[in-house]
Amino acid sequence: MLGTGFRQMRPGDAIWVNASVPYQHICALAQVIDVDFYGDFWHASLVWNLDATQLLMHEPIPRSIFGQVAQRAAVRANQHTTEVLDAWLTSQRLTLPDLDSEPSPGEDTRLRTLRAIVQRQGQHAFRQRLLGAYGGRCAVTSERAAQVLKGVCCTDGYMGPHSNLVNNGLLIRADLHTLFDLHLIGVDRDGKLVVSEGLVGSFYADFHGKRLSLPSRAQDQPSKRRLAAHLHLIGRRGRDSRLSTPGSPKPR
Repeated sequence: MLGTGFRQMRPGDAIWVNASVPYQHICALAQVIDVDFYGDFWHASLVWNLDATQLLMHEPIPRSIFGQVAQRAAVRANQHTTEVLDAWLTSQRLTLPDLDSEPSPGEDTRLRTLRAIVQRQGQHAFRQRLLGAYGGRCAVTSERAAQVLKGVCCTDGYMGPHSNLVNNGLLIRADLHTLFDLHLIGVDRDGKLVVSEGLVGSFYADFHGKRLSLPSRAQDQPSKRRLAAHLHLIGRRGRDSRLSTPGSPKPR
């Protein structure tokens, strides 16, 4: 049933499992670690909440209580169902970990560890796809040493596996990857590198205005919309890291 509703799923979401035969009732609980979709394939990484599932298998929540009619796809719980499920968790003294928060003292970190593993695996596959698309060369320097090449997401940080599409990435040298993440370099709509005024006088200032070497296939080239969004964020960093505009003279 997840096969036609997975696009709604996000890391951290609770998946309440409805058994429709012979009766409609909720009998298990899992939590989404990651959702990966590219090309024609997708998979969801879930971790089962064993404490909740054991309780639900013994005494499931019937539809007469949660109310929402189950669909032949993953759907979001409506307000009434959400209130029922939240009340059930409270009555059982159970909580769902917030996978994006800092761990509290004594918190079971297994979910967090599993998510970190899945993210690393996804990022490895992302890098391999970028290496293929960019011919194993840094888009800025043409560096070929694979050990120093990294895939950087054009969006601001990791937002789940949809961040790991080739057209959401750049293959660049590790030091440039760091500067990109720190909003000290960006790419303009013409595919040229923009270097922050915060790097004036540095080795990196010489890269300002350099045209990037991008993949030959249009579908692998970085999204101009995402690059523009990143460039906009760089411009909001403050006086110490103001961007030179794409048409301004090269910093010296």
